[in-house]
Amino acid sequence: MTKNIIKQITWILIILAIIVMSCGGPVDKFEPNNEITEAVEVELGEPFTITIKPMHDRDWFKVPVFGQGYLKIQVNKVPEALELEAAFALYKKLDRSKEQWLTDWKKLPNALYVPKADTYYFVIKDNYDDKSSEEPIFVKMDFIEELDATEPNNNVDEAYEVELGSTVKPAIYPGRDFDWFKVKVLERGYLSVSCKSVPNQIDLEVYFAVYNEWADPKVKKLTDWKKLPSACFVPDSGEYIIVLHDDNDDKFSERSFDMKVEFIEDMDPSEPNDDFRDASSVKLGDTIKLAIFPTGDNDYYKIKLHKGDVIKVEMNGQTGGIVPEARLYTVNDEEPNKLKAFTHWNKLPAEFSIDVGGEVYIHIHDDYDDKSSPEPFEVTVK
Repeated sequence: MTKNIIKQITWILIILAIIVMSCGGPVDKFEPNNEITEAVEVELGEPFTITIKPMHDRDWFKVPVFGQGYLKIQVNKVPEALELEAAFALYKKLDRSKEQWLTDWKKLPNALYVPKADTYYFVIKDNYDDKSSEEPIFVKMDFIEELDATEPNNNVDEAYEVELGSTVKPAIYPGRDFDWFKVKVLERGYLSVSCKSVPNQIDLEVYFAVYNEWADPKVKKLTDWKKLPSACFVPDSGEYIIVLHDDNDDKFSERSFDMKVEFIEDMDPSEPNDDFRDASSVKLGDTIKLAIFPTGDNDYYKIKLHKGDVIKVEMNGQTGGIVPEARLYTVNDEEPNKLKAFTHWNKLPAEFSIDVGGEVYIHIHDDYDDKSSPEPFEVTVK
């Protein structure tokens, strides 16, 4: 090799080094991959490195999957300046928008449920697109075989049917996982849901609903989100919907847990009376059989009274740890859909002086709405 050739090679190397340094860091071997059409294929279980540079850099990758399960992205050695997030998509060549998004942007690490074999695409970026770094970031994509026998059940159309008294083993995975179930009951009563062996980081919530494809909305909630264990009054036979998730949708686990759905026979003939418009009618001297169940249950009764009356609301029997209290109302003349209280809350037994005449509403509940029992007790109005 002549000296001139050596000198030329030396200058080329120097120029390349200057170009690299002028770019502020090492070259990302996957670039350009800022569009889904430029996605680089990676192997499952094989780590690789990327850099998020310059600002607004987006790195697209693709990976073939051969069955149902989960794609899990993990990152390591992320520069302090960056907060990485990723989104998943499918690529449809005939679709003008190119990306068929499967998720919103999610902080890493995270995962995607994949229902079938396909090539899945994912893109990584800084969360606000306002930071960059020349430091390499280690990325690894793994495939986890299906760990939840009830999946796919991420919406009402996929709701997994459970039998009363049976136990199923769902998992809240990946993040923002909502598990839908359906169950058939043959008579009015209560549906009860309990779970055990739930991973510590997950704080489960549940709501109950009914589904009617001809209605708007199709899914009508019977309850708000409630902590478990929980229950719901069901007024008739039919199919009911149960939905589980993590309370903030930010915790998940690859470990499944036990969920049991049970039916409790009706023990409160006045239900449903959680709203004053559904209040049961009573008369002086009547003995009411009721139960404060499930937790947060509120029972309303209506009675005709005269101004100047004094009534006693007395309790008979054990209440299973509940501390019942009562309050009296009349309908608000200015807002007929609301009640107006004219007494304070009083623990039972309680005595009330009636300073209004006409229809009066008696509201009974647990003092802090944090206790309940399916065992009925009796209340007498004298």
